[in-house]
Amino acid sequence: MKQDFDKTIRIPVITDLVRGGDPKIIAQSHNPNAKQQRRATFEQRLKDRIAELQSATGQDEYAGLARAHAIRSESNKNNPLANTQVDPSLERHIDKARDELVRELSNLLK
Repeated sequence: MKQDFDKTIRIPVITDLVRGGDPKIIAQSHNPNAKQQRRATFEQRLKDRIAELQSATGQDEYAGLARAHAIRSESNKNNPLANTQVDPSLERHIDKARDELVRELSNLLK
């Protein structure tokens, strides 16, 4: 009995799809430093993209903070509850914590 291969339904199996890998890629996957290298490359590309977007929009990391501060101060002028007194030591503590946070975030973006 002769089979008609043109009408036979063929189902691909894994051996039809998978071939031996590139030795360089296999070696890279077994390299313990590869994950760190990929992460460093990803972080650098992310930082470059953020810098590109900031320069394209004319913004830097402090422009948003300045804008937010201006909006808050403007709204505080119109809000009578905003003129309440806050302990100066608490304000200094909050300012210091905010500056540390901004500095830390800036270092992560550099």
